[in-house]
Amino acid sequence: MFEQVHRYVLVAKLHSYLRNANEAVRALSEGLELHPDSPHLLRHRGHFRVTLRDFDGAMADFERAVPLLEGMDDEIEYYQRELVPEMERAILAQPLERLRAPTPINADTLAELRDVYKGTLKSSTWYHYGLARYLRGEYDVAADTYATTLEFCVDDDMRVATLDWRYMSLRRAGRDTEAEALLAEVDTAAMHINEPSYHRRMRMYRGELSPESLLNGADADSRAVATQGYGVGNWYYYNGDRARAASVFERVIALGQREAFGHIAAEVDLARDAPHA
Repeated sequence: MFEQVHRYVLVAKLHSYLRNANEAVRALSEGLELHPDSPHLLRHRGHFRVTLRDFDGAMADFERAVPLLEGMDDEIEYYQRELVPEMERAILAQPLERLRAPTPINADTLAELRDVYKGTLKSSTWYHYGLARYLRGEYDVAADTYATTLEFCVDDDMRVATLDWRYMSLRRAGRDTEAEALLAEVDTAAMHINEPSYHRRMRMYRGELSPESLLNGADADSRAVATQGYGVGNWYYYNGDRARAASVFERVIALGQREAFGHIAAEVDLARDAPHA
């Protein structure tokens, strides 16, 4: 069953790489008709519902997925670099390699995958659950959801991304003392990072990087700038400079990275703070 479920995940991921989240949701919904209690399919459908701005639908999927994770062994979750070869093998009717069975979390696999950008089933489910709550403006609950996410993080990439969203949730919830304590606990210099966007945001919060340095750079791709830019805009937002925050959010949206969480959050913030007739 594991491989059958992940063939639906591969189809959904392929559609997402082609920037068609509607088709990703369709494929996962078909998979759920056959495997209605699959936390894998629910976790991914919730993610793509966030992409489609269906935050209520995403919440419903995560609320179904979380109880299903109880008592399960956690497992490694792979991203694009590892999944594209799996897609090729699936199309050519060759045996899958990474997704034949769950990749267990132990010292050997973590050492082997040290330089691979990855998550786990449980950390990814809780992380996106927190994101859906954040985007709905439920900042207190989002902060606590990210605290649970941290229990399942197995490497610094997922840990720093989770710490970042927890920090922003705490600041938005007015829990500034907790947010500052969180920063004090993070030793950014000691982290092993494969994808630097959230790490750079955390360094900015700690005063190690300037806000503008996260918005500029010829070597940065637009998705990374969108991710980093939301952190910059949010920094201005809860430090009282709403006009500058809005300007940065508009810069993020102008990049056109509609699937990036920074883009989605910037959209939400601009809409929430827009004057209403």
